[in-house]
Amino acid sequence: MSFLLLLWLGILGVMLLVYLAYPLFRGTEFTPEYSPAEVRMQTLAIEREQSYSALIDLDDDYESGKLSEEDYKELRAALLQETAQIVSQLEAAAQSDVESEIERYKRDREQ
Repeated sequence: MSFLLLLWLGILGVMLLVYLAYPLFRGTEFTPEYSPAEVRMQTLAIEREQSYSALIDLDDDYESGKLSEEDYKELRAALLQETAQIVSQLEAAAQSDVESEIERYKRDREQ
């Protein structure tokens, strides 16, 4: 009885090992292809979220008394300006992406 149990455990172990090692030996890697525009949009979206988070943290620090009013106003103005630049870049990139999609659609339709 124990021999059959060991045999089944051995078979299952080998199958599990093959299953787990398969990605290492198959030779091709999955690499999603993103256009430079998509990468730029993702980067800007991340920067926008980080700026929003920094603004929230700044407000929390001021409300908890960790910052003086003068420092708070100065830092908040700088963060708002930085956030506005990121948002405007994101909007411009989105507009550019839409325009390139329209041009691609026009070319495909003409063919």
